[in-house]
Amino acid sequence: MSYYYEYELGKAAKILCEDLFKLKPRETFIITADTECEKRVIDATATAAFACDAKPMVIYTASPLGVGKAADPMLPLESLTAALLKADAWVEFNNQWLLYSTPYDIAMKENKKLRHLCLVGMNVDMMVRNIGRVDYPNLEKFMKLATKKTLSAKHMRITTPAGTDVEFDNELGRKPIIELGYADTPGSHMMAGQIGWSPNFESINGTIVFDGSLVPPII
Repeated sequence: MSYYYEYELGKAAKILCEDLFKLKPRETFIITADTECEKRVIDATATAAFACDAKPMVIYTASPLGVGKAADPMLPLESLTAALLKADAWVEFNNQWLLYSTPYDIAMKENKKLRHLCLVGMNVDMMVRNIGRVDYPNLEKFMKLATKKTLSAKHMRITTPAGTDVEFDNELGRKPIIELGYADTPGSHMMAGQIGWSPNFESINGTIVFDGSLVPPII
């Protein structure tokens, strides 16, 4: 029996279900996972959902040899889609993710009440650090302030120790994407801490050095 982050994992799962999803009694809460996932994460989340008086439904599949649409040939498409079409909330832990797969596309288009949170590849350590130990109210304040300052700039230059040196002009009126981690409204949501925006593409100039990993490894 593993005791690694046993108590901390329980707290993180509680935050996920109660604070981020705001699960309600009798809601159907689908947890999807594949055989590359950490079972303790799935079990802790299902337990926390059940404690909210929600109805957790865990769906395990064999791990596809690709992600998104590339996973379609290896997924039980009709059965998985049917379940997602009737769900109230869905957390996606799959390592080989379902995001942009056919079941995902159909569910997000036709199930107008569905609340989806993409937490692909989630493990115990990640869940404790990136959910259980996050001060969400202060993170939200910081992200909104950072976004406001970013979009108020006319010209930006980004440098890193690895060698990135790129600059561009911001395009006024383009809506930013701010992921605060909450999945309490219908739609597809991502892990907290992500900000994205589109500059004027013609103005982009410089060098971008990738100093991290890309998933899936397509280059």
